[in-house]
Order: sequence, then structure tokens, then C-alpha cells
Amino acid sequence: MKAIYKSDKGLVRSSNQDWAEVRNFEDSSCLSVVCDGVGGSAGGEIASKEAATTIVSYFEQHPKYSIKDLILESIKVANEHLIAISKSDDSIFGLGTTSVIAFVEKNMLHVANVGDSRAYIISDKEIIQVTEDHSVVNELVNQGKITSEEAKDAPNKNIITRALGHLNSSADYYNRILEHGQKVLLCTDGLTNCLSDEEIKNIVTNNPPESAVDILISESNKHGGPDNITVSLIF
Repeated sequence: MKAIYKSDKGLVRSSNQDWAEVRNFEDSSCLSVVCDGVGGSAGGEIASKEAATTIVSYFEQHPKYSIKDLILESIKVANEHLIAISKSDDSIFGLGTTSVIAFVEKNMLHVANVGDSRAYIISDKEIIQVTEDHSVVNELVNQGKITSEEAKDAPNKNIITRALGHLNSSADYYNRILEHGQKVLLCTDGLTNCLSDEEIKNIVTNNPPESAVDILISESNKHGGPDNITVSLIF
């Protein structure tokens, strides 16, 4: 399989605090990491880039005996790295970032996430959200205090409860067997706050992968582009 990505600052933000890294290996396995920085413009940009590059570097430098352990350890190392950076410079103290990671080997998908950047499995028939948002609003949904529909317009929907570089940085891990024709999409909330799951599915399934990532970003910007938008597609 192959991973590609595209990132855009959107139409409102002055800078892009998202960062993505992809690696396509000789054995046809691939790795994708998407991060969405928080903590002010400079801090957010640094956090997302440093986290993504640290995760990929750790992954490349260690044997792939246990993908789960490798992914979770790479997240731990990235978290410690961000904390050290934050402590070294008062101007970026408190920086942090979301992170969603996907590694595909043959038909096995491994995913981990911290924060509200998401992973989806997409086919002609359906779109499945693999990850669960670590956010205040999602906790309210899980507690039955608000509905999923109410969550879409909740004023505090962008407040996350976990982030790399912060005390609560534990990752959730998932694995899934991919069926023939299924694609994997990673994205920041700049996409999901603008497009519905059904709109995302239709774009991904009705266009070549390279065109689909362009269209996803273009359509998000047509909805106002209020945030940075990053999408990575594995196909």
C-alpha cells in the first residue's frame, strides 16, 4: 500500500500548525503520522513538526517485531521530547499537539491516537471512524449529556483532553484487518469540522487518491476554511 498527504493552512489562520509525515517502505508497508499543534502559533508549529518527525524517526530506527509496542513507544518518546522543548524556552512553554498514526503491513492496519485528529477506514459501502476523539465534547456524548448532533455545534468542541507535550498524553491503540478496496484516511479537525463523514466518503471513493486529497482540502476551504487542514490517504 502507499501513503500520501497534503496540508493547507486554510483561509483564516495566518500559519499552518499541522504537520504530516509519510513513509512508503520497500516491502509495500507504509506509515503515516498527522499532528495538529496547540499552544499558540509558534508553539503549535514546533510541537506538530517535532512530534511527527520524532515518531517517524523512532519507528524507522527500531525493529518492527511488535508494531503496537513500537507505535506506543514512539509516542512516548515524542511526548518526552516535547516536554523537554517546552521547559527549555519560556516563549513556547505549554506547547502540545494531537497525533494520529497509521501503519499498514499487508492487510493489517495499526492505529494510535492522542487528541482529536482522526483515522477512518473508507470503502464504497461505508466510512468507519476507527479512533475516538479525546475531547470535552466527546466525553459529554459518551456520558449521554448531549447528542452526537448537538456535539457538532457545541461551543467547546475544539477543547481536547489529551495531547502530546502535556501530562495527559496516553494513546489509544487499535488494529483492524483491511478488506480489499478499503482505504485509510487520517485527518485533523480542520477537515472534519467542515465536511460530514458522508461527504468525505464520497470524495475519497469517487476520485483517484491524489485528486481526493486535493478535493478534500478544496471543499473544506469552500466551507470557510476556518482551520488548518491536513489529510493523509493510504490506498
